[in-house]
Amino acid sequence: MFRSFFTVGGFTLLSRILGFVRDKLIAVHLGGGAMADVWVAAFRFPNIFRRVFGEGAFNAAFVPMYGRRLEEEGEEAADSFARRTISLMATILITCFVISFIFMEPIVKYTNWGYAEDGRLEPAVMASRITVVYLIFICLVAAFSGILNSRRVFGAPAFAYVVLNLVFLAALLIVIPKTGQPLIVLSWSVVVSGILQLAVVVGVAIKKGVNLRPCLPRIDSDMKRLGILMAPGLLSAGVQQINLLVGQAVASFDVGGQASIYYADRIQQLPLGIIGMAGSVVLLTEITRNLRGGDDAGAKKCLNQGLEMSLLLSLPATVAMLVIPREIMYGIFEGGQFTKDAAITAGWVLMAFAPGVPAYVLAKVLQPGYFAREDTKTPMRFSIATALTNIVLVYPLFLWLGPVGCALATSIAGWVNVVLLWFGLRKANFMGIVSGFFSRVARILLASILMGAAVWGLARLVEPWLFGQENFFLRAGALVVLVIIGVVIYLIAVIATRVYSMAELKGKLRRRPQS
Repeated sequence: MFRSFFTVGGFTLLSRILGFVRDKLIAVHLGGGAMADVWVAAFRFPNIFRRVFGEGAFNAAFVPMYGRRLEEEGEEAADSFARRTISLMATILITCFVISFIFMEPIVKYTNWGYAEDGRLEPAVMASRITVVYLIFICLVAAFSGILNSRRVFGAPAFAYVVLNLVFLAALLIVIPKTGQPLIVLSWSVVVSGILQLAVVVGVAIKKGVNLRPCLPRIDSDMKRLGILMAPGLLSAGVQQINLLVGQAVASFDVGGQASIYYADRIQQLPLGIIGMAGSVVLLTEITRNLRGGDDAGAKKCLNQGLEMSLLLSLPATVAMLVIPREIMYGIFEGGQFTKDAAITAGWVLMAFAPGVPAYVLAKVLQPGYFAREDTKTPMRFSIATALTNIVLVYPLFLWLGPVGCALATSIAGWVNVVLLWFGLRKANFMGIVSGFFSRVARILLASILMGAAVWGLARLVEPWLFGQENFFLRAGALVVLVIIGVVIYLIAVIATRVYSMAELKGKLRRRPQS
């Protein structure tokens, strides 16, 4: 399980690194003002569909059903279920695309309240009509990724997201300098990347022997069951996206506010993507497999191990974002149209996002404990409570703190979700916390604080390099050195506080024979 965790996490890390380069170049071309806000709105729209129909609700319902057929009835029965699901899903997605394309102007207008007042609406509608086709490809990518993950193939689905950033980099480095049309080129890059991402997972599925013979879409008993399981997840994901849209709509009253949130969110997505997504993908598969095999104790053990590993990796990232947020944002994004003031503002937003990072990682780890048992209703209720918390807090906090308040509301709501998920699993007698768990978490926190204190002190020493250096590569190099030193200090602190020994860490990553 740990090797699969790091396989997904490793490709996600590669994707995030390329994503940093991508966003740095986007910031140079678009800056942190009105045009950056337009791009954020256009790129956000297809991602909403991906999160609602793809990675969240769909996988939560599809993976356990496909996995059960794979274990109990064999590959042919499982693939038959997958073909029928994908055919129906493609029909729904194409319908959503057509409707969204037709009604894009009111959609953009009412999800970005401040755009109509200052000329951002028209270019946002134009770009969104191009990017919206991505929803078809990326949701199908999520479906094929679920098939491959159920067969314990984790590398190709994770690599598919690397392809997105490779396409963007090609556009930013080659096409945009020749055309001088960054918004148009970036929008079409989304479409091209979706086609290539789908080609990657389909190609690997065929190579692995998945039967992809097409069939006509129809609603049978299996599709009804899938729909019943998906419905709570769709409502939950839909509420979460409404939650996100409300925050972004509020931030749109501040020109550059959405861009600040976007760039800060790109940094916090590093631990969320590597740890949270990797943990949820691997845990859902492993817990489902254990439950189908009648090993309830093994399923609880997987959940416990996922919690430990997630906190081991997310807490130091959180502390780093709390102690050097401005240094991170300035070191990576300042330059071109993205000014020092814009970078510092985004740094304060990142600091507000930081406390919520462990919460969203833990939520990704805890949710498979429900989904593997085909319980999607309970997380739905918790997501609604979380979203309502955010909606209640976001506007008052925006009036007080501006875009920083929007990020802070998200962090507070994230912890509400974790508390509800935690006690829900305890009530269902599925938590499986082993002796010494909380003691180990306390030592992880101590090691993170020690690392944070050291990094803060070192940042003061290299401040002239971080804030006074015009050369991006020298500035970024100083930041990289600071991060590397922080990682080394954290590993030393982890071993010194006896969280894990080197032998234990190596043992968790060692390949074990397949049973």
